[in-house]
Amino acid sequence: MSTRKGIDFICIAVLILTLLLTVLFINGERFGIQVLVDEDAEGSAGSGWFTANDLNGGWDSASAAVITLKGDKASISGGGAYFYNGDVIISSAGRYVLRGALEGGSVVVDAERDSKVWLLLDGVEINCPDDACLRVDQADKVFLTLAEGSDNRMTSGEAYSDEALADNTDGVIFSHDDLTINGGGSLTLSALYRHGISANDDLIITGGRIRVSAVQDAIRANDALHICNADIAAEAGDDALVLNGAGGTLYIESGTFALSADDDGLRSAGDILLAGGSLQIRAGNDGVQSDGNIQLTDGSLSINAADDAIHAAGDILLAGGSLQIRAGDDGIHSDAAITVTGGEILIEDCYEGVEALTIDIRGGDLTVYPTDDGLNANGGSGGFGFGPGAETASSDTETWVHISGGTLTVANTTARDADGIDSNGDIVISGGVIRVSLPAGGTNSALDYGSESGGTCTVTGGEIVACGSYSMAEGFDESSTQCAILYNFSEGAEAGSTVSLETLDGQTLVSYTVPCSFDSVSISAPGLQLGESYRIVIGDSSEEITLSSTAASYGNAASSMFGGPMNWGSGMQRTGGRPGGHREERTDESGAPAAPPEKPDFGGGFPGAEMSPPPDMPDFGGSFPGDGEMGTPPDMPDFGGERPDAAAPSEETETEEQAEAEQTQFVPDASTWILLTLSLLALACGLLLAFRFEP
Repeated sequence: MSTRKGIDFICIAVLILTLLLTVLFINGERFGIQVLVDEDAEGSAGSGWFTANDLNGGWDSASAAVITLKGDKASISGGGAYFYNGDVIISSAGRYVLRGALEGGSVVVDAERDSKVWLLLDGVEINCPDDACLRVDQADKVFLTLAEGSDNRMTSGEAYSDEALADNTDGVIFSHDDLTINGGGSLTLSALYRHGISANDDLIITGGRIRVSAVQDAIRANDALHICNADIAAEAGDDALVLNGAGGTLYIESGTFALSADDDGLRSAGDILLAGGSLQIRAGNDGVQSDGNIQLTDGSLSINAADDAIHAAGDILLAGGSLQIRAGDDGIHSDAAITVTGGEILIEDCYEGVEALTIDIRGGDLTVYPTDDGLNANGGSGGFGFGPGAETASSDTETWVHISGGTLTVANTTARDADGIDSNGDIVISGGVIRVSLPAGGTNSALDYGSESGGTCTVTGGEIVACGSYSMAEGFDESSTQCAILYNFSEGAEAGSTVSLETLDGQTLVSYTVPCSFDSVSISAPGLQLGESYRIVIGDSSEEITLSSTAASYGNAASSMFGGPMNWGSGMQRTGGRPGGHREERTDESGAPAAPPEKPDFGGGFPGAEMSPPPDMPDFGGSFPGDGEMGTPPDMPDFGGERPDAAAPSEETETEEQAEAEQTQFVPDASTWILLTLSLLALACGLLLAFRFEP
């Protein structure tokens, strides 16, 4: 009897314990049980861009195995590695220190799939004529640390062996799995065959002074490329930094970069996020190119590119930092939307300055010196974007320019058939300080919008002075809520003349010293009132005007295109001679055209113009393609498909999504199913014991 009761108690205890374990396995996090996650495990999403191991370039090497390279041999003190057929093979997880020189062989990591391997390079030189100098065949993750103060060098040959090619090995450093490079030493790579550093999975660089010369790409990865705290110089026969995977991000947080590439400087099949660092890029094609989205939130970026300086198939967001650009084609080009919310942006030489389907300027300081349009919203598959612009622009248009803040300056001193701000749809101005200057006498328009297709140009706020040629001048629409003036005059004003709008008691409302000659000006400023009189001053001449409508036109010259009723004034009241003298451009003493007006000083020269090849780089011969004449830009690639709505979700939407996520039932993973199965087996064993000893 007592035995049966003992068995009964055991069965009951097993049953209760099994049920408790099952509940904990499924709902442990809700009860405050911490889940241990290996952020360095391959495939782990982690909690950020870098793990603690990624950032640890000073790990303790006291217990590490020591591998001393001796020409075509090597000596090994400690376990986990061996020397075979000219190569050093690392076959186990653990820590290893490498020193010395290896000729004609490779260091190969071939460990278990879940292994983590730490390699410390402390004065290593490897020359391998037909394979990678360092190859990761298998591991979970390899940490390649450059010992503080050490100098490490690797050189590959011009042709790889059949075995290496069959393995798709294509870099001086090549990894099939995740690879991290960190530490405080230097690493110089010379790739005479294809690439410098090539990783099939994630490539993380968090330190070191890295110099790469490669006949093709300098540094490339497939799944992710994340960099911080590094000093990188690269000279590439193709692209400098490359991410091939469409689902990943090329992310730069900090560091110093000097990149020279015959093709693109930065190229990503996914997104590009530049959150800091100092980058100098010289590119024979695009400076920064993405098949996804591009964001610049901080840092300093200087680009000298033969084609577009920045090009994205998706959206471009400029939110901070400084950007200096020289481009053979567009300065900044998106096949979708461009949004500017902050930063200091100077596009000092380009064809078109900023081009996209939709352009939304909310802040920052943007200065453009183009040879064609300053801003060009060129139409496309829909009026969508990053929020306010999409809501403010007319729903009937396919494209728009919206300016609600910041400072915008456009000065085109050479082109006659170009526009300052050009939209195939609407131009909507609700804030900011806008200055536009185009030369007189051409078929240009300071503000050009799609009036022929129902587009409008409206102003509800901000300060605008836009100068150009009266022959194609367009004014603001009567639906504007801030008064605006279009003033056309046949006499013209020379370059360097000052335009001012004043109250009759002498208060200056807005003023601009115009770098180009002009004979048309659009002005709008806060505080203008219907029925009030003002004085427009151009050079030494002035005229008193009374605002008879919200968007009125004045002057003594007719425009072939204008957006609003013309109200011809009596002409200039000449208080000091002709307004600005002759319409012709200024000339120097020899009669040649004078140099264009001086551009603002952003501090120092443009870095990209004087960039010398990175140190310790072989001479690949020939001149850098961006230094000479810029050829005709190629046709834009067709990425196909329609772009999804990129508008930011509202707080209400986010709250609803969070509530829905909280109510979502737990979906067990494979390990949970295994534990649940074991619990059920334990329960079954308890029941069998109960039946077995039942009287």
